[in-house]
Amino acid sequence: MGARSFMLAARIPMSRDGFDEWLRTPLPGLGIIENPSAMYTGWAADGTDPDWDLAGIAAHYPQAVAAIRADRAKTPRQLLAPRGMDGGDLLRHRDEALEVYLYDYHGEATSTQTQLLMLAGAGRFAHRGTEAPVLYWGGDLDPGLPMPGHQPLAVLLVTGARARFVDTYSLDELNAELTPVEADFLTLTGYGAPDRPVGDSAVLFDPAVCRG
Repeated sequence: MGARSFMLAARIPMSRDGFDEWLRTPLPGLGIIENPSAMYTGWAADGTDPDWDLAGIAAHYPQAVAAIRADRAKTPRQLLAPRGMDGGDLLRHRDEALEVYLYDYHGEATSTQTQLLMLAGAGRFAHRGTEAPVLYWGGDLDPGLPMPGHQPLAVLLVTGARARFVDTYSLDELNAELTPVEADFLTLTGYGAPDRPVGDSAVLFDPAVCRG
């Protein structure tokens, strides 16, 4: 998919205690996702092999496989702490929900897959009955939500037991849910208005991530 930037955004209802427990619990295995091979089905990259087993990476960049697998054995806190120091992402607990907006400028799809596993595991700590979508999309530079008519790369539906990729979802509904998170991300990181001062980093990134 070339040198694209990749974005993930979600709002998953959970208590503060659930959020803290999620931060310190190692990522689940791929079995947490019912249909990992269907990751791109129905969306902009339909037909692309998601290569969850890293076979393609191993064939061309074998030295990278160990690092990817090591990341997938970490806790969310270990994965996210460096991002909190950079100030270019949003990750917080607010109004009884995990809110996340991650921006990988010219990132790697395998890193995004690790983050998807991380969010798939968040359902175990969510409020009972939760079915929360995670939006995954890509672009050249702009980290904002997909414009109307632009398809994402995938939508992962996170539940209390497992997660699954869905090939259809109301993007209007999803964008409406995520727009307040996007607005804070753009304002607090400075992406939305680079000439404005960046907001309080504790509002942008939960302090519990970086102090653990």
